[in-house]
Amino acid sequence: MECLEELLKCRYKLAKLVGYDSYGHRGLKGTMAKNPETVMSFLQLLTEKLSQRTAKDFQMMREMKKKLNPRNAELMPWDHPFLSGVLRAERYNIEPSLYSPYLSIGACMEGLNNLFSQLYGVSLMSEHPGAGETWSDDVRKLAVVHETEGLLGYIYCDFFHRRDKPHQDCHFTIRGGRWCQETDQYQLPVVVLMLSLPHPTKSAPTLLTPGMMENLFHEMGHAMHSMLGRTRYQHVTGTRCATDFAEVPSILMEYFATDYRVISQFARHYETGQPLPESMVARLCESKKVCGAADTQLQIFYAVLDQIYHGKPQNRSTTEILKEMQEKFYGLPYIPNTAWQLRFSHLIGYGAKYYSYLMSRAVASMVWNQCFVQDPLNRDMGERYRREMLAHGGAKEPMLMVEGMLQRRPGIEDFVDALVSELNPNFETFLMDSES
Repeated sequence: MECLEELLKCRYKLAKLVGYDSYGHRGLKGTMAKNPETVMSFLQLLTEKLSQRTAKDFQMMREMKKKLNPRNAELMPWDHPFLSGVLRAERYNIEPSLYSPYLSIGACMEGLNNLFSQLYGVSLMSEHPGAGETWSDDVRKLAVVHETEGLLGYIYCDFFHRRDKPHQDCHFTIRGGRWCQETDQYQLPVVVLMLSLPHPTKSAPTLLTPGMMENLFHEMGHAMHSMLGRTRYQHVTGTRCATDFAEVPSILMEYFATDYRVISQFARHYETGQPLPESMVARLCESKKVCGAADTQLQIFYAVLDQIYHGKPQNRSTTEILKEMQEKFYGLPYIPNTAWQLRFSHLIGYGAKYYSYLMSRAVASMVWNQCFVQDPLNRDMGERYRREMLAHGGAKEPMLMVEGMLQRRPGIEDFVDALVSELNPNFETFLMDSES
């Protein structure tokens, strides 16, 4: 507690020293949101528009808890993740092991290769690393090659579980791309994609759950942002951009990962060669909407907490602030003598920018629905996306990149509506389910 309160005090002091009203004002200066006031109005409007759906989600959870635990039926904050999982399973029977045989690592990589070649004219080519070049024998090196521009950069794929390896899916840069004046050439980017996938066995290749497959697509979205960036300086290349823009390319890839027109190109049963049935993909997509409003509301609560803590100091403890914000922005009761904020490690890394995930999801949703939903493999759209959004890294105002892609400037209402409409059920799925 002392550590956290000292951190927040020092951050406020730092912001004042360099002329800002608060650490939030300092942190948000170069982002799409620009300032804490915009972030708070985004989070407040989103809360208002979700309120009825959120209440419905919590009611469903209450009924489920009553069924499972009639003697202790009050809904508690720790019930949320468990009960939303139970409700999803009951309604859609999303058993990962039913999907895995169709999602071998080889098939998924082939799917990514097809997608990138259709969207950008780019191929992923396996290269043999030199002696001592990789830190483990199972790391694979991929050259990213454009059909006319040639080599664009390298991706090291560190995909498999290893003892002592950080258990975290991520993308990080070894070398950023930049223009070299001395050679008049572009310094090619080099990045790593790190996952924790199971090793292949004697009887089967590495098989991914739907969640692992989406994570692979998500991280590959970051990698392509790095590969296709063409900036003058390396500190603003690829993912080195505003936090609320950095997740847009990776979240957008999740839409491709759950679109049947994309999946049907690669998802085949590793033994029989049968394609993954369309109804299974539709059920997977719909299952994510179960308790979706409550899940989003929880993220809003975290983001609000992050804003308030990094605003002007209040003469009360971080726990009192937590209690008030939980009542106002979440809906499940605060439990006396708990201090959840002490486990909220994102306060450190994000510092007033935790809302970024919601904002990036809103932008990705708009880009998908306006530009790709009609034809996810449209080369003209892929080129426009590369030109307007991926090429600039952090060297261009993020909102200008969004405006260039959508050909209009979205406002707070547009962001909120994009997130709310994501939760609408797809009636075609219900028809499909009733037919099957």
